[in-house]
Amino acid sequence: MHYASTKMASPPEPGPYMPDLPAVPAWLNKGDNAWQLVAATFVGLQSMPGLVVLYGSIVKKKWAVNSAFMAMYAYASTLIVWVLVGFRMAFGERLLPFWAKAGPALTQDFLIHRAVFPATAHYGRGGVLETPRTEPYYAEASLVLFEFEFAAITLVLLAGSLLGRMNIKAWMAFTPLWLLFSYTVGAFSLWGGGFLYQWGVIDYSGGYVIHLSSGIAGFTAAYWVGPRLKSDRDRFSPNNILLMIAGGGLLWLGWAGFNGGAPYAPNVTASVAVLNTNVSAATSLLAWTCLDVIFFGKPSVIGAVQGMMTGLVCVTPGAGLVHTWSAMLMGMFAGIVPWFTMMILHKKSSLLMKVDDTLAVFHTHAVAGVLGGILTGLLATPELCALDSPIPGARGVFYGGGLVQIGKQLGGALFVTVWNLVVTSAILLCIGLFIPLRMPDDQLMIGDDAAHGEEAYALWGDGEKFDVTRPETTRTGGASGAAMEDTVEQRLTNMGARGPGPYAPDLPAVPAWLNKGDNAWQLAAATFVGIQSMPGLVVLYGSIVKKKWAVNSAFMALYAYASTLIVWVLVGFGMAFGDRLLPFWGKAGPALAQDFLVARASFPATERRGADGALVAPRTEPYYPEASLVLFEFELAAITLVLLAGSLLGRMNIRAWMAFTPLWLLLSYTICAFSLWGGGFLYHWGVIDYSGGYVVHLSSGVAGFTAAYWVGPRLKSDRERFAPNNILLMIAGGGLLWLGWAGFNGGAPYAPNITASVAVLNTNVSAATSLLTWTCLDVIFFGKPSVIGAVQGMMTGLVCVTAGAGLVHTWSAILMGVCAGSVPWFTMMILHKRSALLQKVDDTLAVFHTHAVAGFLGGVLTGLLATPDLMALHSHSPGARGAFYGGGVAQVGKQLGGALFVVAWNVAVTTAILLGVGLVVPLRMPDDQLRIGDDAAHGEEAYALWGDGERFDATRNEAARAGAWGNGVREETVDHRLAGMGARGVTIQL
Repeated sequence: MHYASTKMASPPEPGPYMPDLPAVPAWLNKGDNAWQLVAATFVGLQSMPGLVVLYGSIVKKKWAVNSAFMAMYAYASTLIVWVLVGFRMAFGERLLPFWAKAGPALTQDFLIHRAVFPATAHYGRGGVLETPRTEPYYAEASLVLFEFEFAAITLVLLAGSLLGRMNIKAWMAFTPLWLLFSYTVGAFSLWGGGFLYQWGVIDYSGGYVIHLSSGIAGFTAAYWVGPRLKSDRDRFSPNNILLMIAGGGLLWLGWAGFNGGAPYAPNVTASVAVLNTNVSAATSLLAWTCLDVIFFGKPSVIGAVQGMMTGLVCVTPGAGLVHTWSAMLMGMFAGIVPWFTMMILHKKSSLLMKVDDTLAVFHTHAVAGVLGGILTGLLATPELCALDSPIPGARGVFYGGGLVQIGKQLGGALFVTVWNLVVTSAILLCIGLFIPLRMPDDQLMIGDDAAHGEEAYALWGDGEKFDVTRPETTRTGGASGAAMEDTVEQRLTNMGARGPGPYAPDLPAVPAWLNKGDNAWQLAAATFVGIQSMPGLVVLYGSIVKKKWAVNSAFMALYAYASTLIVWVLVGFGMAFGDRLLPFWGKAGPALAQDFLVARASFPATERRGADGALVAPRTEPYYPEASLVLFEFELAAITLVLLAGSLLGRMNIRAWMAFTPLWLLLSYTICAFSLWGGGFLYHWGVIDYSGGYVVHLSSGVAGFTAAYWVGPRLKSDRERFAPNNILLMIAGGGLLWLGWAGFNGGAPYAPNITASVAVLNTNVSAATSLLTWTCLDVIFFGKPSVIGAVQGMMTGLVCVTAGAGLVHTWSAILMGVCAGSVPWFTMMILHKRSALLQKVDDTLAVFHTHAVAGFLGGVLTGLLATPDLMALHSHSPGARGAFYGGGVAQVGKQLGGALFVVAWNVAVTTAILLGVGLVVPLRMPDDQLRIGDDAAHGEEAYALWGDGERFDATRNEAARAGAWGNGVREETVDHRLAGMGARGVTIQL
């Protein structure tokens, strides 16, 4: 009683949540600030670990440590120089037409005030203010952090041209000087209010500031530093393709922060930009891959990563300013033009051949960046430019802009090119007076051990470093290309003055229905789900299989991810979430044009009416644009195809897979998605599938098992011995999958609401419980806890809870985790051995057990455990609840009926598609190619760790090698659960 009276008599203590306290000033928009911090973190992940890992793995083994260190040093040194003087030189008060006044960004007085770009006010003729200066609705500290990430990634990209020979001391001197004298000039000129900004050159998020500048500066620096040793130029095999893909995946998905953060708010422009970014990357990857197949006969994984990169770079100058069909066109050009300059023109140019640009940064960034700038000058739409550009009436040539805009784009590119040539040359010539730019030849022969006294791998014998006294083989390899980008654009709002732009709440970029918090979360959730696939499952697949199938397995997942997006925006999204055509299918239609993508998101067929025609539940309409919805739903579709691929690893003809993926997406996935989520008959009947227990997991598991039957088994030797080639990398992929599930289930309510919070907590609880249950069963029956088993248990826990993550109590999530760790364990480890059908079908990674069984189990348990209170927050069916809460047997019957439909449809459609594809392309690779694996399918191998980095010599005695060497055959029997064999060294008596 005394405590209560004290509470009533005293006012609450000041804290960070009251809206009128110092931590929440009137100008602060928490949604904007949350998104900008998330976007900055995504961009940071692109550099560290993304490019650091990519650089360390795409080079020859002896340069792995040095390459990673150069990137890591550039990232760290940039931040210190940035907060000391760099930020204000790029975004402060005007000093010169191309440079701002230097100053620190270190004190509270500066950092906690509202962010501002002082020089960005745009004045028309007669000095009339046309666009006020840019002032985002968050603190300067957030802006300093975000812009730092752009500066850092530019230096890291530049490093790609110099790997394998630059004196590390010269690099340490070069990075701060180049940041101050080159990057800040480009950033201020194009973004901070400099002469190119005022003139109207368009660089939405860094096509010029980041990519063109890093490509030109890198090429120039490569000229002055000089080439690698001839032996390194002749043989420079990537030492670890799987790790390279992991870095590439972080680069791709981190680009959501790169281009999504450029408007400085989670507004309509941000949604369009993130969708366009992914569309361009996917299109470019496919275009590059097709050219590789046409001209070289095999799809290259390194080429696919290069194509992904050029697509990301090319779209960056106009990501938020063009239609999505234009982004697709930009991706097409990005996959063709840099491919031509790298693969054809490079060999015919004496200058290009002379300059040793290690990772082809000139082609992947400079060429793609200029191309993107020119295409933006052609394709930028007036409506989207009005939301973002400081120049009233800005537009591309194709929309009435005339040749003037192209002239501006070319002029901006010329300035960036010339400035970087001159300044980079001057900096390096000065450094060269004090420090040699290139390492001596004797150190170049050794590599990492000479430069750092460290080596990347200690895998020989019991874990020793490589013995350099061993004879080295002389195998050839190949490597090239890597890249990246980042940056920002300026806009509007000035002390109460309003102009066209994304900040004022009553302007087109922030329509009345837009909730920035909802939009920020949905963009973040989509990116988290994307990270699950690329790099999560791509890396997991490449590492959990036998070494000779590592590249092929990763490529199947990577190709499925990219191809899904193109089909999705062309017709798939409308078929899954559009107007009703049939009880189980929506009307096909494109999701490409601005008019569709900037409108409020809507599920037209989800409106629910009662028997008397009265409206029971209105259609679902989230508080963000259609572009964000298209992107999020694409990620769920893509991961379904990637999961399905797990059943077919180690034998499917890659051309058959390339034909299968779009057909299955259109004829199977869209049916299940519309039926259960988009307003189809199962949705209206009341079947519960919160976030994909049936649509994603049951369908992928059943379709994968069916496809495995028709494609046929692996070679007998592969089925009997299929050791994971890299368990540590497998765990890394599994970790990305687990944590990315926060977007999977947290994004399902289409808002960061109470349901999302419950769902993310339940997701983690179920995964942890299932992992522990599976591990305990392994210990009880086999005497040892298995790491692979732990990953499997984690997976089944995530799958099982997905059907009801936001609809059940957390104690129910624990129960679901227990069931998920025991039932699939039983079907895989016990039932599998006793079933002739399960033994016959070679489901490589046991997708049937981990996804179909766990998905079905989750659906049934949701029918039992869904609570009425949580259902009321989410369900379209009034009074819906699980059987244990008064729902009766009816809800369980609905869950079983929904599962039956998904199973029957997937068996029938998957069979029909594969039989049709099989008439044109063999479904299975020939046995002679199956014996070889990656080298036959792609002309690439996952690892080049022999000697100083050659590829594996197939003439060596493989049986004498352990683990990742040779064909991936270990001398001891390996219990590979995910291979679906169910084989064990111990017989279990029940």
